[in-house]
Amino acid sequence: MTSRTSIFSGALALAIGLSSSAAMAQDVGDWVLSPWRGSSVFYPGVVESRSGSVITVRFDDGDVETRQADTVVPFDWQAGSRIACAWSDGKWYKATIRSIAADGYTMQIRYDDDGTVENTNTGRCRTR
Repeated sequence: MTSRTSIFSGALALAIGLSSSAAMAQDVGDWVLSPWRGSSVFYPGVVESRSGSVITVRFDDGDVETRQADTVVPFDWQAGSRIACAWSDGKWYKATIRSIAADGYTMQIRYDDDGTVENTNTGRCRTR
């Protein structure tokens, strides 16, 4: 798995210095949120390559997909962000990020339905 420290730092600096738009999240190495196979659900990943207006995203769970660059947005998860994560039963449950580690990949979440706190990683979560 790609180290998130430099990617997270770059994404944070980008978010602070510029407004958030899809045009900003298109360069190789950018950490993004991207729909998988055209769905309305966004998953975290890194832009692996670019050719014109087409990018390839390596999702944090290891899947790879090529898509139009304007379909992704900058990764913006932080403590307090509302997401959904996969539980051990394979179903998705709403949760809130409590903290994200310095690697930008490991995080602690709290599930909304029962208050369970879990340490997980971005590859097991998604957002709308």
